[in-house]
Amino acid sequence: MVEVKQSQTAAFLKTKILDTLAEYNVPIENIFSVTVDNGANMVAAVKKLRQELEQALLEKLDDGNEDFEKTTDEHEPERDISAELCVEFQERINLVRCAVHTLQLSILDVVNKSHESVKGLTELARKSKNMKYQTNFDHHNATHPQIWCQTRWGGIFEMVEAFKTQRTFFEQLAAQFPELDLTNHWKFIDDYYEAFKPLYICTKRMQAEHVSLPDFYMLWLRAISEVRKVTGNQFVPGLLTSLNTRLTTLRGSRAFKMALFLDPRFNYRGSKFFSPEEKMEIMGYINETWQRIRQLQSPASTSSTRNESLSESERNDDFDEYLTEMYGGSVNTDGEPSETKFLQQLQSLDLEPRQNSNYNVWDHWLRRKTTHPELYAVAMVVLSTPSNQVSVERAFSVLGLVLSNLRTKLAEDTLTNILLVKLNKALFPQAIATAYNWKEVERN
Repeated sequence: MVEVKQSQTAAFLKTKILDTLAEYNVPIENIFSVTVDNGANMVAAVKKLRQELEQALLEKLDDGNEDFEKTTDEHEPERDISAELCVEFQERINLVRCAVHTLQLSILDVVNKSHESVKGLTELARKSKNMKYQTNFDHHNATHPQIWCQTRWGGIFEMVEAFKTQRTFFEQLAAQFPELDLTNHWKFIDDYYEAFKPLYICTKRMQAEHVSLPDFYMLWLRAISEVRKVTGNQFVPGLLTSLNTRLTTLRGSRAFKMALFLDPRFNYRGSKFFSPEEKMEIMGYINETWQRIRQLQSPASTSSTRNESLSESERNDDFDEYLTEMYGGSVNTDGEPSETKFLQQLQSLDLEPRQNSNYNVWDHWLRRKTTHPELYAVAMVVLSTPSNQVSVERAFSVLGLVLSNLRTKLAEDTLTNILLVKLNKALFPQAIATAYNWKEVERN
C-alpha cells in the first residue's frame, strides 16, 4: 500500500510500481501480468512498464552481442532485429482488465445513474431516511434502501432489491405518506431485478479469494445463460449485447487465451472454441512463457527437480551417451526438460475429453505435476493471473480498519507490516513452519 499525494499520471504510477518491485527485489522480467481497471492512466502505466521491460531486455542482449542488430548471413537482406525483438517483448507483461469492473460497465451500458427511474428511486431512498418515517420502519421491522454510489459494485441492484422485497410495506407507507409513492416505478423495479439479478450473483462469486481467468469466464457465461432465460423484459436485449461485446474484448488478451487453452472445459477433442490459427498462436505464447520460466530457473534447481521426477530407468548414464554417438540422435544430458516432449504434450491438449462446467482446473494441473512438469509450471503462472481487483478493494477495507482515528501516528513501515500480516494470514502457518529450524530453537 503506497500513499501518493501527486497526480496519478501513467509516468508517476510506473515509477511507483518500479520502486515497489525494487523494494521487494523483484526484477521486472519476472512480471507476467498486471490486472487493472479500465482507467486510462492504469492502462497507459502498463504500456510504459512494457517499454521499460523492452529496454532492459534489449540492453542485456546488446551487452552480450554488440552486433545483434545485424544478420550474419551475407546472402540475406539486412533486418532490424532490434525492432523485431521490441515487437516480441511488448506483450511479455500481459494486460488484464478487471472482470468485475468490466461487468459493472456492462450493467451501466444499459442502465446508469442518468436513468430517470434510478434518479427517482435514489431520491425516494434518501427521503425514506427522514425521522418522521422511522416509527413505521421500526414497527414493521423494515430496512432502509441503500443509497447507491458509483464505486460500490451492485449498488443500484441492492437499492432496487430493497424496494422489491419490501413492496407491501412501501405500498402501505405510500398510503400514509403520498410523497413516497412508487406507483410509477414498480414496473422498472420488477424488470431491473429480474434482468440484473444473475449479474449481481456473478459479481458476488467473483469476489472470492481468487478467481482464475477460466473460472471467471465460466461465471460470465453462466450469467449470460441466466439472462437469456428472461423473456418480455425491456432490459434483456441491450444487456445481452453489452455482455457479449465486452466479453469478446476481455478474451483478446494473451493471458486470457492461454488460460482458456489450458482448461479442458474449453479446449478438448473436437472443440471449435479456438480456430486452428488461434491454437497455433496460443501454443506459441505458452512456449514463450515456458522459455521465460526456464530462464528464471537456476540450472541447479532445474536439474535437481527434473531428476527427482525421473525414475531410475529414465535417467541417462555414460552408456546412453555411447549408444547415442554410435547410432545418432541426441540425449538430454543437462537435466533440462525435453523441448520435443514439451511441444508434444502441448499439442495433445486439444485431443483430451471435455470436462463439465464444474470441473476444477487447479486440481487438474496439480495431478499432472509429475507427468507434465513443464506445462504444470506454465499453468501455475497463467492460472494465478487475477481476473479482477477484488484483492485491492479488500486491501483498502483492511487499511480502513487498521488506520483508524485512534491510530493515525503509525509509521509507514509499521503500517505496511501490519497489512502484510492481515492480508496474507493464510500463508503464515506454512511460512513460519519453514522459516526456522524449530529443533534448534527448542534446544536453545
